Amino acid sequence: MADVATRDRERARHIRYGVILSLLMLCGFGVTGSPYDRIDPGPVIRIGPPARGSWLVTTVVVRHSTWFRWALAGLTEEHMVRMRGPGPATTDAMSEAMDASQTTAALVAAQLAGRRTPTGSAGLQVTGMAGAAATIGLHPGDVLLAAGDARHLAPLRDQTDLGSVTAATGNVRLLVARRISGESLGTSTTMGISSASLAAVRVDSAVAATAFPLGVVQGPSAGLILTLARVDALGSGRLIGAHHVAGTGGVGLDGSVTTVGEVAEKVKAAMAAHADVFFVPALQRDVAVRAARGGTMRIVPVGSVSDAVKWLCAVGGRSPACEAS
Repeated sequence: MADVATRDRERARHIRYGVILSLLMLCGFGVTGSPYDRIDPGPVIRIGPPARGSWLVTTVVVRHSTWFRWALAGLTEEHMVRMRGPGPATTDAMSEAMDASQTTAALVAAQLAGRRTPTGSAGLQVTGMAGAAATIGLHPGDVLLAAGDARHLAPLRDQTDLGSVTAATGNVRLLVARRISGESLGTSTTMGISSASLAAVRVDSAVAATAFPLGVVQGPSAGLILTLARVDALGSGRLIGAHHVAGTGGVGLDGSVTTVGEVAEKVKAAMAAHADVFFVPALQRDVAVRAARGGTMRIVPVGSVSDAVKWLCAVGGRSPACEAS
């Protein structure tokens, strides 16, 4: 019996040592890096003109995830994890996406503030003028969005479009978003110009503009709020009323709102910042509603920037864009 008891004690001791060693190995492995990133709600960035309300750009924070954090995120479902991208190439792409989003936001806002439906084209940016063309009212940095006659304006996508209009009529009507400072664009307006003067205007299809600087923020998802805040700024800051508006969504040159990633985390960031309205791409409404459950923030799905403008106008917002919505 003594030998049996001794063997049992030895076996129990070995099991304990094995469990302890396994736990130590598991802990050591758990704190090593995994090929996943953990996504957490980030800070919000207030943009636009001072008003009773506020425009809030939502962000997320991306952190390298250990295997322990990866497992915890899966168990609790409180955090999102995703496979890590290839590094610098992804960072460059996200930076380029932000630049494109800034330009699109500035162009779409300029047209909506001018009571016009976005053309769906980035237009042509004026780079210079030769001879007498310098006196016609265009300046470097202005963007020519559409051209034609008194009956119809066609979007300008490249210099061939501009050449075709110039050759077809002696007097050209232009839809122009004027540069007002730096890379900021003002409200779009129409102007008349002779085809001879227009032929002396140098343009480039590489259009660049900025709605509001966002520092290190990357990606396309700020496009919707950037556009709305710019529309508001061009309309004397009355569109927002007293609302604290957050949201997420990319924006196309035609004003359409496109889907983005990490919607749930951005909803949580907006709730933490006490936003009362959150605009989200219509296709991602359910994700946003689930993330906002238990709070009082209103989720408003939109398919276009104009949808968001209409909603704000219906709840008391004031802007020239309301007349076109």
